[in-house]
Amino acid sequence: MPETLVSKEPIGVIDIGSSAIRLVIAEVGPRMAIRYLENLQKPAPLGKEVFTNGRLSHGVIRDSIEILKNFKELADTYGVKRLQTIATSAIREAANRDNFVDQVFVRTGIDVEVVEGPEENRLELIAVEHAVEGRFDFDKKNCLIIEVGSGSTEIIITTKGAVSITRSLPIGTIRLPEQAEPGKTEPAALQRIIKRYVRAIAEDFLREYDLKNIDSFIALGFNMRFLSKQVAGEPEAPLAIMKENKFSEIVKNFSKMSIEDVVDVYGIPYLDAESLYPSLLLYAGFMAETQANEIIVPMVSIRDGLLIETAQLLSGYKRTDLSRQVTSSAKSLGRKYRYDEAHALNVAQLSLKLFDLLKEDHGLGPRERMLLEVSGILHDIGMFISPTSHHKHSSYLVDAAEIFGLRKSDKDVVSNVVRYHRRSPPQPKHVTYMSLPRADRAVVSKLAAILRVADALDKSHQQKIRDFTLERYGDVCNLWVPEEVGDISLEKDALSRKDSMFTDVLGANVVLKQGIPVKAEG
Repeated sequence: MPETLVSKEPIGVIDIGSSAIRLVIAEVGPRMAIRYLENLQKPAPLGKEVFTNGRLSHGVIRDSIEILKNFKELADTYGVKRLQTIATSAIREAANRDNFVDQVFVRTGIDVEVVEGPEENRLELIAVEHAVEGRFDFDKKNCLIIEVGSGSTEIIITTKGAVSITRSLPIGTIRLPEQAEPGKTEPAALQRIIKRYVRAIAEDFLREYDLKNIDSFIALGFNMRFLSKQVAGEPEAPLAIMKENKFSEIVKNFSKMSIEDVVDVYGIPYLDAESLYPSLLLYAGFMAETQANEIIVPMVSIRDGLLIETAQLLSGYKRTDLSRQVTSSAKSLGRKYRYDEAHALNVAQLSLKLFDLLKEDHGLGPRERMLLEVSGILHDIGMFISPTSHHKHSSYLVDAAEIFGLRKSDKDVVSNVVRYHRRSPPQPKHVTYMSLPRADRAVVSKLAAILRVADALDKSHQQKIRDFTLERYGDVCNLWVPEEVGDISLEKDALSRKDSMFTDVLGANVVLKQGIPVKAEG
């Protein structure tokens, strides 16, 4: 049962970014009503250290802990019991990130979650969809959603409402290509460098997606929100829209201003002023690769996405379900590797039916069901490398990919499930399997056992078996398919060679039969 609110509750979100640490405190009421109480930020040069030296100094760790301690004290005065804290690219890439996370917990009691790029994308999409609801129809548009941060640039491409591609690019306002430096590299040279970099990214995307098909450009990030409020003259709008020509004019004007000029004119901190022009060039560069003629700027951030998700959980109202986007992203990855889509989708659906019918045997839930579907979609992508040992190739292709909405721990499970959809089951000598937490090893074994059976049911890759009736007699699971399916000798043979793991893990033998189930006859 979902946890529900009886009265309003204050909750907090802290975002440890590459150039600042930010706190949002809001009051959540029934039906997901959200009232913002505090929205604060303190500069912290985490990214400058990590992207230069690869690690955080003791001084920066000490200063960051002091900021977090003050934020925690403020949250306590509001009676916040739920304080979710995330860290993005700077902490993610720091060689001493574990030490940082440990020190923060010991000295402040704050438990920091270091999020990967796909998780950032997921939270950003939740925030965007909430902000544009009723104002924009995702299902009719091809969108590029982009946030240029200090240390990374997050990209989500959606096609008619479905996620096609996600990317976390190692470029940001304090990590520019070709040793360019904000405020030091001449504006025209900086423009050429960034334009060349973006063009290379667009060409790389061509293997999966032509950015010229994009008709809607959605820009997130502090700098775009600042631009919309302070420069474009829309201080209170929840959603700002700038025409391309107006945006180009603004970028041109900033190219003529020094960082000191920006500080004086707009009254913003030096670090924010320093990041402004490079970020605008990155937005402009990506927009130039699309057909979009305007920029849509929702006044939201990753913090809002986390806040909205928490509010949905607490209020039990209108829970966002992004599982469709996860499977859409998996299908896009499959197409990249030219998979047999009809076979993959059939195996995925057969797997899900087995999963649903065997709930009492496996005891797994919605998360594992989604991971099984993704595994079914991607189990054969290793054929792109070679048919020989393709299960191993599938495993490392999944491990190297970005799949929207999957955390690293989720992707580790999927990578192992596809690894064990054929040949030997998991063994103690298999390092990638044994390195998983014990609970996840159990999940992998159960999902791989189910996937093996589903894969055997489409051994011919002709989708002869699209459905079945399960009949259970003690330790035997009979899978009945109609006579009109035709010859299933190939599938029976495949099942006889692949069902041993199912028997070992789930305690039942699987037998494929043709005709009408015995109970149905009676």
